[in-house]
Amino acid sequence: MLQSSILNLIRQAATNLPADVTHALLQARNNEAKASTGKLSLQVILKNIELARSCATPICQDTGFPTFWVKTSQSHSVIRTAILAATTEATEKGLLRPNAVDSLTGKNLGNIGEGYPAIYFEDADSDSTEISLLLKGGGSENVSQQISLPTTLADFGEASRDLAGVKAAVLQVVKDAQGKGCAPGVISVVIGGDRSSGFAFAKKNFLQPIGSENPNPILAKLEAEIIRDVNKMGIGPLGLGGKTTLLDCKVSSLARLPACFFVTVAYSCWATRRGKITLDSSGKILSDDFNEELIETELDLTKVKKLTLPLKAAEVKKLKKGEVVLLSGKMFTGRDRLHEYALKKKLPKNLKGSAIFHCGPVAIQKSGEWVFLAAGPTTSARLEKYEADFIAKTGIRAVIGKGGMEKKTASALKKHGGVYLHAIGGAAAFYANSIRKVVGVDFLAEFGMPEAMWEIEVEDFLAVVG
Repeated sequence: MLQSSILNLIRQAATNLPADVTHALLQARNNEAKASTGKLSLQVILKNIELARSCATPICQDTGFPTFWVKTSQSHSVIRTAILAATTEATEKGLLRPNAVDSLTGKNLGNIGEGYPAIYFEDADSDSTEISLLLKGGGSENVSQQISLPTTLADFGEASRDLAGVKAAVLQVVKDAQGKGCAPGVISVVIGGDRSSGFAFAKKNFLQPIGSENPNPILAKLEAEIIRDVNKMGIGPLGLGGKTTLLDCKVSSLARLPACFFVTVAYSCWATRRGKITLDSSGKILSDDFNEELIETELDLTKVKKLTLPLKAAEVKKLKKGEVVLLSGKMFTGRDRLHEYALKKKLPKNLKGSAIFHCGPVAIQKSGEWVFLAAGPTTSARLEKYEADFIAKTGIRAVIGKGGMEKKTASALKKHGGVYLHAIGGAAAFYANSIRKVVGVDFLAEFGMPEAMWEIEVEDFLAVVG
């Protein structure tokens, strides 16, 4: 009973976005200008939420680092064992992507490893047990930062040990994140504490609903100012421009050492996935906070250009920045390990004229055939050191990912007649719906599911020209 209840918690957190997050995204969509990239991005995000919930598939292919908070008077070891068993079962069912990697060997461990998942216990007075879960992806983890004040910020100048300095530090973190963290996001700020407590408190803050009121009026005022000023920066959904960069901001304050003044900023993407259940002594669910509201959204795809893979240089040359395209044909997935391998050895498939999709999918086998349950983009910036040489060696025409890339890749695309295409970050159910067939997979045993090279056939795969 206990394992089954925890499995249900994982299923809901992975596939069903909380109502407060959905409402904030609906409001953000309504605030964006008609026919803008920002509005289209949010329409795709909402369609993705709808598809993931109706199909019970992961909202985002990066099902994140599972973190459990348990408040109980029951045996900690019994609950820990049930959590690990439920996490393993969820991975087998395709609710969680095998995300745990041995840091020394690089071997994919599934979702069970040293310190993985994270489980925090707190004693309770009652017989009931409360379990909260947060699934937080790698893209949002990578753009989270901890800044020691005083300091000089790249874009906001001197930041002192006061609230003005705190605010400047937060604005710098959000500006650095741009589209890499799948905006519009939620940020959690902790003022003070030490190196470890800052991030621990910041992550737990994401369990609070969007729009909940801060009981401290000083911090409430700071939250409102941060949201206002960040949303004036024009970063917008996926960093492609728009009015909504932040959905919410949570700020907490901890006591600190005299020598230290840390500002910890944890970033959560728009897919802020969390859930909570309360169990009786037998492990049966007494209550939960699962979202039961239905949403329906339509996409306006009247002004799009259809392209067929493999692409020709002449076709690419006609594309314009910000243009929305629909791709059909054969493409390949590839992340860090594949790019590194390709620069040293020959790939087993011919990629000339095709597209490389920066994606680590959630895939399962049905009747002997691979099927993608979730397939959104990962952060492209990590691959900047490889991409130019990868383009030259493989002859690919399109690089698909999120967050954009830098000058070296841009120069290689220009030289070889290629294009960078922004996919909508986190829209994993939406993109899985565009994949008509998984043709094959290479390096699955060596690299693991997220890093393998998957050969796929797509139809009307939506992207924005970067």
